[in-house]
Amino acid sequence: MSGLVAATNIDNHLDDLFKHSAGKSEIAVKPILPQDLLAKAEKKRKNQEKKEGNRAFIGFQKAKELLAQKRKAEQAATEEEEGPEKKKKKVLTEEEKLEKEERTVFIGNLSVACIEKEGYRQLKSKFKEFGKIESIRFRSIAFSQPMNRKAAFLARKLHSDRDVLNAYIVYEKKESVDKALELNGTIFMEKHLRVDAATKSRQHDRKRSVFLGGLPFDIEEEELWEFFKECGDIEFVRTIRDPKTNVGKGFGYVQFKDRDSVEAALNLEKKIRDKVKIRIQRCKVSVSEGGTPEKKPKKKGKKPVKTSGKAGKPLPNPKRHEGTRATKDSGNKFKLIKTSKKRQGKKK
Repeated sequence: MSGLVAATNIDNHLDDLFKHSAGKSEIAVKPILPQDLLAKAEKKRKNQEKKEGNRAFIGFQKAKELLAQKRKAEQAATEEEEGPEKKKKKVLTEEEKLEKEERTVFIGNLSVACIEKEGYRQLKSKFKEFGKIESIRFRSIAFSQPMNRKAAFLARKLHSDRDVLNAYIVYEKKESVDKALELNGTIFMEKHLRVDAATKSRQHDRKRSVFLGGLPFDIEEEELWEFFKECGDIEFVRTIRDPKTNVGKGFGYVQFKDRDSVEAALNLEKKIRDKVKIRIQRCKVSVSEGGTPEKKPKKKGKKPVKTSGKAGKPLPNPKRHEGTRATKDSGNKFKLIKTSKKRQGKKK
């Protein structure tokens, strides 16, 4: 009897547990509706678009920063190329430009080391002996890569085979230019300087100069100074170069201080670098300077036959109008006889 009572209590206890339980699991029995799937997909799409938008914004910010850095670098390159004493640009009148040129000196065959801090200091110290310097500008710099010149200058992308450049020094007074011309031909940083006034570029004295042709495109002025030094005192050497690439065009000039040096130069062995044969000849005086123009030799041969019409047929020879001519008579006298065809026809 006691066992029956115990079994009944257990059943009642189990009934109470089921009554107070959470019931059937909704996860197992509740169906997943299509609306829920669409909502999840829409939420995922929005999150993806938000992430992509954030990436695009970050990329835009980085591009903006890089562009600002590039402009800053170009500005710094300009300031460094034109020297630390650069002033703000202002529009100059034609008279002001001319006046500034009169205060400017040109320097050629200058070592590329002058664009560095120490070289710049030495260059300025060398030329400030003749007066106070307003600014220094470097030009004709050869770069190793075809890129923006200012950026290449800042990054020092210099060509390894071109170690010279040109410069312009602006003085505060005109008198300083004439004094600075005394440095023409002097050696600075192992280079012979070519110093000249910017307003009147040095013209060749044809009687004291020789023309050089067939030069190697990569030749430097210093090589020509060394090649012609035994001929006499050299006033300046100039090789013609392309203004954009700074590559030589294959010809140049050497001007001596004495005319007799020209004869010595013409008699030189015309080989440079032991292989390359160059052309050395006298400089001809241009027509504008009083020289005589070259006369082209007349071509010998038959004159071309004049043609006309589309078929290119030759024109008929013009009619000859015969007049009177002399004939020898038996009495060794000459008599005039008219041989006009019209009159002959009348006689007939």
